[in-house]
Amino acid sequence: MKDKAIAKITDEAMKIDDPMAFAIEEHLTSLCTSNAVAAKLLAEDKSLKQAYDNIWAEAKKRKKGNCAFIPPEEVYEMVDKYYGLDQLGGKARKTEHTDRVNVLDLF
Repeated sequence: MKDKAIAKITDEAMKIDDPMAFAIEEHLTSLCTSNAVAAKLLAEDKSLKQAYDNIWAEAKKRKKGNCAFIPPEEVYEMVDKYYGLDQLGGKARKTEHTDRVNVLDLF
């Protein structure tokens, strides 16, 4: 079931073909470690495209001049809420993004 959910969101991200969609897909893939999460991702009334469109709609609401910004953590929270992953609770649905470096660690 987990493999099917990951394949679904990966396919949807490929169709959108946008860096934000790929970031969302990576987030969801990292969360898809249980059948409960997989079931939420496989729900017929949910799609990566709709989550993506919802985020863009929110960004347009926040637009100031030529810029709009939603922090990545907030985007992931929006995605979790859209799919109902926020209802699962616990550390099983949390993602730790390890692609960040604390510059103080370099000293």
